[in-house]
Amino acid sequence: MIDTARSTKPAASKSRAHRLFRTKEGRYLLVTAVMGGIIGYLLGLNTAYVEMASVKLLLQQSRAENQKMKSEMAGENVKVAAMESSITKLQTTLEELVPAENTYNIKTNQSLIIGNGALTVGLVGAPGNDSVTLNINGKRQALGTGDVLNVPVDDATNCQVRLQSFDMFKAVVTATCGSRR
Repeated sequence: MIDTARSTKPAASKSRAHRLFRTKEGRYLLVTAVMGGIIGYLLGLNTAYVEMASVKLLLQQSRAENQKMKSEMAGENVKVAAMESSITKLQTTLEELVPAENTYNIKTNQSLIIGNGALTVGLVGAPGNDSVTLNINGKRQALGTGDVLNVPVDDATNCQVRLQSFDMFKAVVTATCGSRR
């Protein structure tokens, strides 16, 4: 009995499923389930395709924007470099026109009143290889780069003149005047 009971139970359940799909409603149910699965699969594929296409489009747009921004940045970098060059040129010109405090550019055969009006300094002739001739308050002095000359202006004032550098067109001189002690 045990053997027949075991063998009849699967046959009974098989026969129910078999009977269900043998009926017209069962076949419709099976076809509907299979069609639903196929339609769901196709809709999923279509959705994935649409998403991939939109991602590709966004990627192309971002690449185009990236290239545009890179070219704009390159143009801006060129502008910045040109502006920095202009600023450097302007600073150089300004330093030539208005040198540091108490520093003077004296051109060949030119005289300047310096040291708060206490000294008249002029560059006499063209500079030589290792020295220049300066006319300081009417006295000619030959100075080399770095030489310092103390010039007493009057009983209360003493000036110090230093030749910083020179070339064939000018001499750079610093002059400071102060009271004698």
